[in-house]
Amino acid sequence: MEPSESNKKITNKVTLSELLIWLPALCCMIITFSFSLQPGDESTDTSMGFTLSLFKFLFKDADLEDAALFEGIIRKLAHFSEYAVTGFFTALAVAFDGFKKKLGFFYALFICAAVSVIDEFIQIFVPGRNAAVLDVIIDCFGAVLGAAVLMAAAGAFLKKKGIKQTHGRREFMNFLLDDISFEEAVDKAMSLSEGKKKHYLVTPNADHVMRLNEDPEFLKIYRDADLVTVDGTPLLWIADSIGHPVTERVTGADMLPALCERAAKEGKSVFFLGGAGDTAYLAADKLKEKYEGLNVAGVYVPPMGFEKDEAEMTKAVNAVNDVKPDILFVCLGMPKQEHFIYDNRQRMEFGLAVACGAAIDFAAGTNLRAPEWMRRSGLEWFYRFLQEPGRLFHRYFVVDTGIFLLAWKYRKCI
Repeated sequence: MEPSESNKKITNKVTLSELLIWLPALCCMIITFSFSLQPGDESTDTSMGFTLSLFKFLFKDADLEDAALFEGIIRKLAHFSEYAVTGFFTALAVAFDGFKKKLGFFYALFICAAVSVIDEFIQIFVPGRNAAVLDVIIDCFGAVLGAAVLMAAAGAFLKKKGIKQTHGRREFMNFLLDDISFEEAVDKAMSLSEGKKKHYLVTPNADHVMRLNEDPEFLKIYRDADLVTVDGTPLLWIADSIGHPVTERVTGADMLPALCERAAKEGKSVFFLGGAGDTAYLAADKLKEKYEGLNVAGVYVPPMGFEKDEAEMTKAVNAVNDVKPDILFVCLGMPKQEHFIYDNRQRMEFGLAVACGAAIDFAAGTNLRAPEWMRRSGLEWFYRFLQEPGRLFHRYFVVDTGIFLLAWKYRKCI
């Protein structure tokens, strides 16, 4: 099923109303920078003048000496209030652009934090001024308050307005997904494993989506997939923030044991291809022990770089064809596993192929999954990072953060 033309031709034309809604936030930022460009003595005079005026308003007999005692505190409160207002209007503009809830809050806070850091950096070059990390922290707290107030109001409006719940296959960002529950995904996968036609399942996360945006061949693999379920929590946040939520997170790590359980009950065979060392064999033994009657038709661990050697590729294909499994679990890591399935599906005999990456490590117990509370909170990625910081730092903190810019790019198409 091909994405519609609206997803192929992204139009991000800015309307007049979209420009106008940003004016209050921009005015707040301009005022902030104008105060920051004041030289040290002038800035102190401005601050003292404001503090004295405030004290005279509150206490009729107040003088400059009284006000001076509290000038530092008032200055910090002014910083806080300034960014609370900026955060509110920035969140308003972001919400008007279509992003509410968690993602809307993230955008507003990120923009305000960036403005605060730039603001403090500029002050390094202003005579008599210097940067202060404490001011950035205070600014961010103010922005959090302002954005939270607006997002709470926007969330209430969204509930009154109602959300768009689309069940089944639909467009999302730059790919198609199946918006179904976990149980429905398991049922559909088992059904696909029965047919004569070869089917395959993919489970995108933020890393996959970033690659889809840059790799046309990888995008084609996703477009042709028979079942596409959302793995990454950031994708759930994006969908929820635009009022078009995904029913449930359906991960490869959860699908693998669930499909093995059903296969054991229904007499279907499974095959494990991939994994490092003895991981796949260990996973097979543990799953057979856990699910009585599970028919593991075979395990094959190809050598590193086998995809570049046609003879080795043929060995892998033949290993599958020798047993013709109902369900083929391919655990080679993204994008190798998806390409292996797609490029060789016509010459392999299987019912359903599942691209499930690290799921084999979790099944074997060689890597531990994050606790349930971390999965629910969207912190499973951080737990994995702590296990393999060297390998995953660039992926999580450089590549995957681009998902938020990508969401903005597709905000009018999702």
